[in-house]
Amino acid sequence: MSSQNIHQLDEIFHPKSLAVVGASASEPGAGWVARQIQFGFKGTVYPVNPRATEIDGLKCYPTLRDIPGPVDYVIFNVPLRLAPQIMEDCVAKKVKIAHIFTAGFSETGTAEGKQTEARVAAIAKAGGVRVLGPNCMGLHYPAEGITFNSSHSKQPGHLAFISQSGAGANRFIGLANSRGIYFSKAISYGNAIDLNASDLMEYLTSDDETRIIACYTEGVREGQRFFNAVKNCTKTKPVVMLKAGLTEGGAGAAASHTASLAGSVSTWNAFFKQTGTIQVNSLEEIADVVLALSLMTSPKGRRVGIVGRGGGLGVMATDACERAGLKVPPFVPETRQRLLNVIPEVGAGVRNPVETDARFSGIADFYTNGLKIVAADPQIDFILTHIGVDVYGGRVNDLQGEMARTADVLARVAPTLPKPVAIVLYPGEHLKAISAVLETRERLVKAGIPVYPTIDAAARAVNRLIDYHEFLKTINQG
Repeated sequence: MSSQNIHQLDEIFHPKSLAVVGASASEPGAGWVARQIQFGFKGTVYPVNPRATEIDGLKCYPTLRDIPGPVDYVIFNVPLRLAPQIMEDCVAKKVKIAHIFTAGFSETGTAEGKQTEARVAAIAKAGGVRVLGPNCMGLHYPAEGITFNSSHSKQPGHLAFISQSGAGANRFIGLANSRGIYFSKAISYGNAIDLNASDLMEYLTSDDETRIIACYTEGVREGQRFFNAVKNCTKTKPVVMLKAGLTEGGAGAAASHTASLAGSVSTWNAFFKQTGTIQVNSLEEIADVVLALSLMTSPKGRRVGIVGRGGGLGVMATDACERAGLKVPPFVPETRQRLLNVIPEVGAGVRNPVETDARFSGIADFYTNGLKIVAADPQIDFILTHIGVDVYGGRVNDLQGEMARTADVLARVAPTLPKPVAIVLYPGEHLKAISAVLETRERLVKAGIPVYPTIDAAARAVNRLIDYHEFLKTINQG
C-alpha cells in the first residue's frame, strides 16, 4: 500500500467528528449515538434526524448538511431508499468515511438492492468518500472510543480482526474479551463496495498497534491482491483465518449473505500453504490460536509432557495431542524417579502423561516441584497440564480458594521454567465449578499463561503456533 493510501486509511481510523444519520430518538441510551458516548469517543458526535431536536443529550440536526462544523465519519442508519441521498450529502459535506450499516443491497439478490448499491458506490467514488459496507457493523477501535457495541471492553490490545460478518465480529469480540484477548482494531466490512479485505490487510500490516491479525472471510474479489497482501503480512505478523463457505451449502449461504464468491477448496488450501496463513474452523479456534501466539514462546519441537489427574483422562489427552500432530514420548528414567519422589500416591503414573495427587489440594503442591522436573526432561519441548474440577466431585470444601492457590503457584512457577506451558481447565457442569474455573482462567491469563477449555483446543493451538514459526524459518532460510 502506498504511503498516501496508508495516510488516508489512518485518517479514517482517527476521525475528529462523527455523525449518525438516522439516529434513533426512540431508543435513548441504546442507539448508535449512545454507543459512541458510552465508549468514550474523543471527538464530536452529531445526531441527524429530521423528527428530533435532541438525542441522548446532544443537539440533533435535520440533515447532514445542516451540521455547522466538518464531519469526518458518518454512520448510515437509514432505510435502503434513502442511502443514495445520504451519500450525496456526504459528498457535499466532504466526509472522509461513510459506514453504511444499512442492509438490503446486493446481498439480497434483488434488482433494487443491486441497483441501489451500484448508485451509492458511484456517488461515493466520484465524490472521494471512502466506504465501509454496506451491510456491516463498521469499526470497533477502543483506543479512539469508536464501537458498534459499547458492552465490549474498552481496553486496547494488539489483535486486529477483519470480518466480513457483522454478527461474527460482534460475537468474536465478546468471546475474545472473555478470554483476556483485546483489540487494536476490529472492522466489519460487509459487501465491500469500496474498502475491502485487501485494503485492510495492507493497512494493518504496517499498523504499529497491531501484532496479530485475525480474519473471517466468505470470499474475496481481488484474489491476487489479497494473496499478495497476506503473504507480505505473514513475514512479520501472523494471520489467523476462518474461511467460511468451503462446503457446497456454505458457499450458497455466503452468496446470499454478502454477495461473495467462495472459491474452491483446493484454491484455498493452496492459499493457506503458500502464504503461511493459520487456518481455523471456528471463532473459538481463532481465540485459541491467538492466545498461543500472544502468550507462548514457540516450543522447539512438538514433544509434549502431559500433567493432570486421572489415568484415563491422561490416555485421552495423549490421543488428542497426537491427533493434533504433537508427540507424547515417555520420560527418561531419571525424570520418572524424580517424579515418584514428589507424588505421594502409590501407583501414580509417571511415564508421560504424569498423574498428579489424588487430593485437589495436592495439585498446587505438585506444581511447585513437579513441573520443574517435567520441564527438565530432554524428551520434552513444552508442558500441557489439565485440571478437571469435576473429577474431584464434591470433595473440595473451598473450591474457589483451592483454585486460586493453584493459579498462584502456576503463575509463580511457569515463568521460571525453560519450556512453555499451556493450561486446560475443564469447566464441569455445575455453577460453583464453572465460576471457579472462570476466575482461575482470568488470573492465569493475566499472568501470561494461555488457558483452554479442552485438551483438543490446546493441542491444535500449540501445533499451529509451531507451524507458523516453522513457516517463518522456511522463508528466512529461503
